[in-house]
Amino acid sequence: MFIKKDTRKIPEILKDATSRAVAEPTSPNPADDTNNNDKNTIVTEMRFARRAPEFNPQYNVSMVIEPQYRPALNNLVQLSLYDCGLQTLAGIEQSNDRVESLFPKLESLDLGRNPKLNNESFPNTFHTQFPQLLQLWLDDCALGPNIPSAILEISTLEGVRITNNKLEGELEDGIGIRYWRELKTLALDGNQLTSIGRGIGHLKYLEKLQLRGNALTSLPKGVPSAKNSVLSMISLSSNKLTSLSDSLMGVVTLTELFLNGNQLESVPEGLAEKLDGLTKLNLAHNLIGKSNVSAGSQSSNGDGDETMEDVNAEGQLPPDFITRFGMPDWKSGQCSEEECCVVRMEGNPIAEEIKKRHLDEEKRKAKEMAMDVEE
Repeated sequence: MFIKKDTRKIPEILKDATSRAVAEPTSPNPADDTNNNDKNTIVTEMRFARRAPEFNPQYNVSMVIEPQYRPALNNLVQLSLYDCGLQTLAGIEQSNDRVESLFPKLESLDLGRNPKLNNESFPNTFHTQFPQLLQLWLDDCALGPNIPSAILEISTLEGVRITNNKLEGELEDGIGIRYWRELKTLALDGNQLTSIGRGIGHLKYLEKLQLRGNALTSLPKGVPSAKNSVLSMISLSSNKLTSLSDSLMGVVTLTELFLNGNQLESVPEGLAEKLDGLTKLNLAHNLIGKSNVSAGSQSSNGDGDETMEDVNAEGQLPPDFITRFGMPDWKSGQCSEEECCVVRMEGNPIAEEIKKRHLDEEKRKAKEMAMDVEE
């Protein structure tokens, strides 16, 4: 839905929202920073996205949290400070003279695309000001090398996005055990994580796990696990995975599994059979079939007698996989035996070899036909 941007300055918007709150309006509405002619409605949404000039040169949120606007903040459910040039969140913290939190009803906070927000930008008591926060967006900031404790301590979170930041090394092991136990969505794409904690395997409400574009070489034992009983999507594409955890086959709720752009040389036996709910399986651009194809190229005598089945002679694709999905199509690289599941295999040595052998066979047939014509 298109929302017309309010042309008023932020203080004017806050003043208007405060006056409505003080007047004890009778009906809440999903308002935002657009003009609203009904002065009897409570403002529950404020979108201050892309208003960096109004926040500079202070680079902080002091303008929004001034004491006179406290009645308006009490009613906020959604707040967006996306792309506002923020460098610090000082002021959003616990003070000695404040009994209640600043944002007692806030459920959604978007702080994305503030590239100068880092770990030092968050006051130690930041978490105390959001007793009902469910969704937190911090995409395209500068958090790292670890997640600030002031964020980890927000225990009510169901959705966390910290993509394209500066996280590196091992992900906090306490996530799922001590922190964020209510998580449904965790997105940490585009960082430099080398491992994730075992606590992820304890998240019983987790539905989506996104770890694309990191530096993971493997997953710890028990991640994911059967305890992730509603997990439907895992994205591990563009990492450095060489193998998959056996516990992955225990997550029978999976419908989407993205493993493209890694260094996998084989598909685990049982994956296709046990994950029977899959609708999307992306294995493109790995090394599946590497050893088989290399051995085949060394032993091939080039007499044209090889068959497509020979490509899989060394079992680079397990029987349950072939039974369910079939071999990759020579042209698209996709497996198409099962219509309800899209399986992508392009860019793997096994798919490339199938394509090569198909084209070689076509050339051989064309050559034979030409010779028959000459005779």
